[in-house]
Amino acid sequence: MKEESLESIKNLYGINEKNILTVSQITGYIKNKLTIDPQLKKIYVLGEITNISKPNSGHIYFDIKDENSLLNCVFFKGNNHNLSFEIENGLEVLVLGSITTYEKKSNYQLNVSLISPIGAGAFFLKFNQLKEKLSKEGLFDEKHKKKITLLPRSVGLITSKNSSVIKDVFKVLDSRFSNINIKLVVTSMQGDNASKEIIKAINILNRFEYVDTIIIARGGGAIEDLTCFNDEELARTIFKSRIPIVTGIGHETDSTIADFVADKRASTPSVAAKMAVPDKQELLDKINLLRTGLRKSYYGYNHFIKSKREEILEKINSLRAELKKSYNNHNNLIKSKQEELLEKVNSLRGELRKSYHNFIRSKQKERENKKYKLIIMAIVIIVALYLIIKILMGD
Repeated sequence: MKEESLESIKNLYGINEKNILTVSQITGYIKNKLTIDPQLKKIYVLGEITNISKPNSGHIYFDIKDENSLLNCVFFKGNNHNLSFEIENGLEVLVLGSITTYEKKSNYQLNVSLISPIGAGAFFLKFNQLKEKLSKEGLFDEKHKKKITLLPRSVGLITSKNSSVIKDVFKVLDSRFSNINIKLVVTSMQGDNASKEIIKAINILNRFEYVDTIIIARGGGAIEDLTCFNDEELARTIFKSRIPIVTGIGHETDSTIADFVADKRASTPSVAAKMAVPDKQELLDKINLLRTGLRKSYYGYNHFIKSKREEILEKINSLRAELKKSYNNHNNLIKSKQEELLEKVNSLRGELRKSYHNFIRSKQKERENKKYKLIIMAIVIIVALYLIIKILMGD
């Protein structure tokens, strides 16, 4: 506070500056009182949510109210990242937090660390909201389901210690495939730490190269006892598992998030064991049946091959005979054509010889005619010369 203002107040009103507080001092004082008051630390507040605001910062702002009053609340990003359900206006909740002040506006508010829905529908609200969220992300889609190995080298079993489930599953596995290898990982199947233990067990089994199928099994119980199987982190771990997972959780009518995301869901742990491992005797019966069918097919195929070989040989012999006949006919045709060509060649040769002699004869006559013509011309020239000389000499 400016000294001039304090001095002016003292002069005008006679109030000493020691008795004057600034706004910041007041809010600071109130904040200090609220902070040190044990009644306002880690308190549970019951109310109905209203005026929800979710800015890009990741913080959640809302109010909780009852019939007469309204309390500002802030749920910071660092505390709300593990929120397992979507908070909505009108939802009745139990909020855990501490009263603090927002000094810039001199407001007090509840700094929230945990929100729990209450009432008869609280469990189903969280369940349905998580189910809808994961469904939209595709974690339940059939295209992502891994095929259960037909004949696993080893089966991983995740269940609780000293439960009847171990006995039931081992009995089923032994009856179906007596020498199957089983890798047992014991975890809690209910309680606050159960989901984390199951996640750890899945990750452990995924490190074993020879484990081809995982069974998560739990016996019957109240729906509240199956809460750990509706954990989001567990659902994502099941989805990411390299090894296909079969769930056999609770009663036949019970459905958990883990069931929806698993590669196969069984109604009971015993059924899960049946899904994970084939019946050895059934496989042997099928092998024997296939062997018998293969033997019959082999003999039938041999008979078929033999008949086909004979049929092909007959066709080959028939084609050979036809080819030989065609060859002989072709040779006769060639021979006749050769004789015909020879006759034509001889005829042409005779005609050519005759034409040649005629040509020679005509040429000889032509030369003789030229010779006679030259002689006559010479005689004519000589007579002419003689006459000319005689005339010139005057005879």
